[in-house]
Parts: sequence; structure tokens; C-alpha cells
Amino acid sequence: MAGKPFWVDAMVVVLLFIIAQAVATVACMAMGLRMPGVAMTTSFDAEVLENADSMQARFIAITYLVSMVIFYISMFIYQRMRGWSSKGWFNMRGCTPVRLLAGYLLIWCISIVVEPLSEALPGDQDMLGNGGWLLFSSVLLAPIFEESLFRGYMTGILRKAYGGMAAWIVPAVTFGVIHAIPSVVISATLMGLVLGYLYLHYRSLGLVVMLHAMNNLTACFLRMMDMGDMTVSGLLSEGPWYWALYAVCAVVLGVTFVKMYRNISGIKVENNTSIE
Repeated sequence: MAGKPFWVDAMVVVLLFIIAQAVATVACMAMGLRMPGVAMTTSFDAEVLENADSMQARFIAITYLVSMVIFYISMFIYQRMRGWSSKGWFNMRGCTPVRLLAGYLLIWCISIVVEPLSEALPGDQDMLGNGGWLLFSSVLLAPIFEESLFRGYMTGILRKAYGGMAAWIVPAVTFGVIHAIPSVVISATLMGLVLGYLYLHYRSLGLVVMLHAMNNLTACFLRMMDMGDMTVSGLLSEGPWYWALYAVCAVVLGVTFVKMYRNISGIKVENNTSIE
């Protein structure tokens, strides 16, 4: 993997992701797909609002699918140019029920601990739409696309060149930033650290894809049940039970991230052409 610096490779991966999204959006609009207009999204008619949600979710899902195809074709060409091998990188090793449950509960701990800050930051996710198209994009497409990009390509590139710490932190921060919505960025970054650690530790893309899908499925379920704005603090009325739960989650996160840091710091640079 001689030649250009590895950080350039990581930037190329992100750039290809952005370009794929932009090209897919233009292509889908050229084919006649549209987001709902302001008149629909601000209507007082429940049926019109439901149609607007469906239109939004359909546009996002189809655009996302097209961008995935563009990205994977582009990455296949770039891999061939760079002489990389990613054979066997999408595997299910380490994907056990216990690890899935532990990871899922840890992600919930993150949601609870950052909830007060998220509530203070602007941003909502109404633009995602609702219904079956939302499930298709959020539970199937997004976990596969985003995990292969951030935990697969980026983490693999950075681990080979700079060791575990860069491979753990940089993809997680980038993962958080691309979510753009201020109230989501911090929780997405912390979630990226959890997923990044699990990928580096078990070398299992299947494990992190499943966890990502479980998290998004929970969010979609709450949204479809009109509980998307529900908070743990509101549910428990910020009483003693809430603060006890908050304290437990904070301690669990603190101990877990210290352990992750210690384990990741021991991962050294690897000199080979695989990006597994």
C-alpha cells in the first residue's frame, strides 16, 4: 500500500460517500422523485401529513439505495487501483446473542446519559418520514452502508497505517458529524466509539451492522408509535428513579470506555494489504 499517505485514503472514502449521496440525489430528482413541499408538511390534514411522511421516507430510501450502488462501485475501482484486499471482511464471527444484548444495552446507556444535552440542542428528525420506507432505509440500508464505510473501510485503512487509536476515534467522530443534526451528533459519536471498539476487537462487521440495525429499529418503532419525542427523564418525571438510573448508566459508560481505551491502545500498525 505504498504511495499516497493513508489519511488521504480515508479522506477519499468519505469524499466518495459524499459524492455518491449528491449524485444519487440529483439522479433521483431527475427521475421525478421529489420531497414533499411545505404545503404538505405544514398541512392540518392528517391524511396529507401521512402522505408527506411517506414521500419523504420513499425519497430518502431510494436515494440512499442509489448512493450505495454508486459508492460500492467507486470503492471497488479505488481498491483495485490501490491493490487492497477486503476478502472475507463481512463476517458474522463474534455475533452472539450475549454480545448483541450487551452492545444494545450500552447504546441505551449512551442515550440516557446524553439525553439532557441532546434535549438542549436544536434539531429534529421529522425529515426522515415514516412507514415502511423508513424501516427499509434505517434498518436495512443505513446499517450496512454506514458500517461498511466507517467501521469497514475507514477503520481498516487507519488501523493498518496508524494503529488502534486513530482507527477507533476518527471514524467515530466522522460518523457523528455526518448525522448533521446537533441533537444527534454527540450520541452518534459515542455510539460510533462502541461500534468501532467491537469491530476492532472481534473483526466482525456483521456484529456492528446488527447492533446498528437494532438501534435504528427501536427508534423507528418509537417514531411509528408516535413516541419519537419520548424521553426517559419525562417518563420517570426526573424523580429519584431517574437519577439512580442515570448514575448507573454513567458509571457503566465510564468504566466501559476506560476499558475500551486500554484495549484499543494496544493495537499496533499492521503492514499488509488487507483492510479487514
